[in-house]
Amino acid sequence: MSADEEQLIGHSYTRARKHPLVIGKLPGAGRLPGGPYTITQIVTMVATFLLLIITRQLWAHFGVMNVLAMVILPWGTAWVLRYARLDGRDPARALRSLLVYASTPADGRLAGSPQHRSRPRLAGATCTVHVRTAPRAAQAKPVPAAVPKARKSATRPAPRPAPAAQPVPVAASSAARTRQPAKSGLQALLASLDER
Repeated sequence: MSADEEQLIGHSYTRARKHPLVIGKLPGAGRLPGGPYTITQIVTMVATFLLLIITRQLWAHFGVMNVLAMVILPWGTAWVLRYARLDGRDPARALRSLLVYASTPADGRLAGSPQHRSRPRLAGATCTVHVRTAPRAAQAKPVPAAVPKARKSATRPAPRPAPAAQPVPVAASSAARTRQPAKSGLQALLASLDER
């Protein structure tokens, strides 16, 4: 290797940071024999001891050897669990990871709750166009306004009639309509700038 090339060295401290919580001493007492023990080992020892007590009617026929079995069997299972590793973890953590993986929804979680993707569905769209024609609006006869009845005690002047609408020539309006399409405000402003 030349002096120009650098040798890259990587260090991983992940396993050192994941040291399990252990119990090595009892409060007010000395060290535990054979300890320190992990939480998994303590739980295994207690569970095995309780299982042996519950089932002693089946196996406890050996006299003094019964006491040895109730001490050696829980301690032996805890000692085996100290060295048993699944993917670098103790069996209880590996089992917990497996249960979490099996209970996770297929689409994952969002803010702690299961997320479900909705099924794709065909979306239809409709478009409706209403065309307003100026000649029809101009040819329509104006509706006279209703005149309120005058009270006997007060006299009011009669309302003025509405001015008559100017008729628009049909040919001129249709020709204008065919020449220029309807414009928006922006289009009208741009057209007025082009005319200057």
